[in-house]
Amino acid sequence: KNVTLGVPRLREIINVAKVPKTPSLTIFLKPEIAGEVEFTKRVLCRLEHTTLRDLCSSTSIYYDPDPLNSIIETDRDFVSDFYETPEAQITPLSSWVLRVEVDRRRVIDKKLSMEFIADKIVKVFGSDVNVIFS
Repeated sequence: KNVTLGVPRLREIINVAKVPKTPSLTIFLKPEIAGEVEFTKRVLCRLEHTTLRDLCSSTSIYYDPDPLNSIIETDRDFVSDFYETPEAQITPLSSWVLRVEVDRRRVIDKKLSMEFIADKIVKVFGSDVNVIFS
């Protein structure tokens, strides 16, 4: 990490720089919980701002006119299973599919779930998107 140290940092502090070159924040945990690695990681995850880009391993766009018989071979089974569930409604969809692959390790490290990520996407785009996740 780039951290301003020494005389330049002292100048920032003395001159009360409105925009520090490398803003930082140090958080000290109470001694009774400081040794708990999992708790510390949970605190860090809640403080960090995570975007889909941070979790994404790849994205691709496909023209897939029939969702019940997807041309995306790796998705075919779970998409057809999704549409077989009673609560799934087949509404008119665009033939364009945005496929987002997330890095499982990053999702786990951030203490997130695919359901949480899908809910956030729907919250942003509303009824303009249908999200199916595995």
